[in-house]
Amino acid sequence: MKLKDLTGCLVQDLRDLLEVASRILGKSVALLTVEDLRGIELAKVLDVFLSHPKGYPVPYIVREVAFYGRSFYVDSRVLVPRSETEELVDIVLSLGVRPRRIADVGTGSGVLGITLKLLFPDSTVILTDLSVGALRVARINARRHGADVLLVATDLLSALRGGLDLIVSNPPYVPEDEVGRYDRRVLYEPREALVGGRTGFEITERLIGQSMERLTPGGYLILESDPSHFHRFPPGTEFVGRFAILRRSG
Repeated sequence: MKLKDLTGCLVQDLRDLLEVASRILGKSVALLTVEDLRGIELAKVLDVFLSHPKGYPVPYIVREVAFYGRSFYVDSRVLVPRSETEELVDIVLSLGVRPRRIADVGTGSGVLGITLKLLFPDSTVILTDLSVGALRVARINARRHGADVLLVATDLLSALRGGLDLIVSNPPYVPEDEVGRYDRRVLYEPREALVGGRTGFEITERLIGQSMERLTPGGYLILESDPSHFHRFPPGTEFVGRFAILRRSG
């Protein structure tokens, strides 16, 4: 039996079946689309999928996600990193700066801050999150990649002292009444990592205020946002794709 034949009796999408089966069986997705599976192989795949509801994020099942060419551990304590967030790293590199102190705010799994630490090994990188569970996941990833970062449980930048040359963040920016409207898979992810308040901009607005107080002159705040919120940003903000770039004058 081929995997595609299972979609008629399971509630999972074929794409998800293929991805998980590839991890479980150690076979390529291309091979699994044409190959008949042995009974024991089908049993392994079914055992995994029958224990999860439809739409359950595949990275939570396989406990792994790729980000900027590296593999990171994830589980239901953190938001699943999206591939489009990798552009934030590209934006940082395009600035041509060598930041001495970097903060990744609302770090979740830590992919942004850890990636930046590996790119700027001489920098001090601080990962902050209000969720202790998320920081534990970030610690797993820091150890996996040998990244010497600081982890701080705090609301945005509240507990940090001293100047910062670069602040990056993928803050919660979904309006509270829109969670799951367009993609029900997010209903399995931590709500606090998604909801940015009534309009979705409340947390971002607080982060901007705190950042402008802590950035060194010429320092940057780069964050992901919903383009529908761009009109709410301060004058002088630059936008690239889904990202806002703010620089403290100096």
